[in-house]
Amino acid sequence: MSQRASLYTVRVRPKRGEPRQLGDLSAALAAELEGFVQASEDGSRFVRVVRTERDGDDLFVVLQHGETGVAAEIVSATGDVRLQQLPGDAQLVRCACLFRLPASKREGRLAVHVNDGRGVKELLESGLRSRFAAASPALALELTRFVEGRLLQQAVAAGRVEKVKLIRFERSGDRGIAALDKWVPAGAPARVELDVGGPIQPGLIRRYLGGDNAAYADIVEFAGMRFDEAKVEVRLADDTRRLFDLAHPEQGRPVTRELTGLDYDEGGEPTAESLHRELAALLG
Repeated sequence: MSQRASLYTVRVRPKRGEPRQLGDLSAALAAELEGFVQASEDGSRFVRVVRTERDGDDLFVVLQHGETGVAAEIVSATGDVRLQQLPGDAQLVRCACLFRLPASKREGRLAVHVNDGRGVKELLESGLRSRFAAASPALALELTRFVEGRLLQQAVAAGRVEKVKLIRFERSGDRGIAALDKWVPAGAPARVELDVGGPIQPGLIRRYLGGDNAAYADIVEFAGMRFDEAKVEVRLADDTRRLFDLAHPEQGRPVTRELTGLDYDEGGEPTAESLHRELAALLG
């Protein structure tokens, strides 16, 4: 079975204005999650909270994802029928999530466990947002996918840029580099790449990501030659590497990670303790 986690940002925003400090959001969400049950519109899926645990900035939640509407025979490995599932019966799968909500910050993090494709985020968010709005009408709870573009900002700030890749496209009939003729037929399109290895000074990239758009012209210029694209390879906090297109720094895949260190109980479900440990390590 696939055991993964998806990452999200958590903010509290007034109806108008910038996000506010999270403050006592951990306690507020813990109260809203007591006895929490949220069903889909057709009633075929639901999420219910089994238990919550608060520890400082962290709020750990154990949930069950339920699904109905399937008639099936449950058989053993040898083919013997063990159970008869009726459409009204529910399959309950253990899931978990971990909020990290520093009171003095304006943005928190959320790691949501996805158990073999059974995700709880959609129903969890729907129920939490409606309950939060009822308790605090002037505020809105925002849960937004954490995309890899955010990781670029963090890696550059930490000085973990390992390579700059500049790319130039030579169009058909408009060749600016005559030396390409010895490799590519005259008049044919060509692609030229220049890799600059580390240690890379991140100052110019940091300026651009900080809002200085003029810095991009300096980034794509090298020895009097102007390139069309600039990409950077960074080393993330978990020592994996990613290549980002600087022209679209906020774009990227939603961050998901495989949970490879889980322990399982006798029934084959991941234990709550190991889920807590793995999600905490992911947020850390």
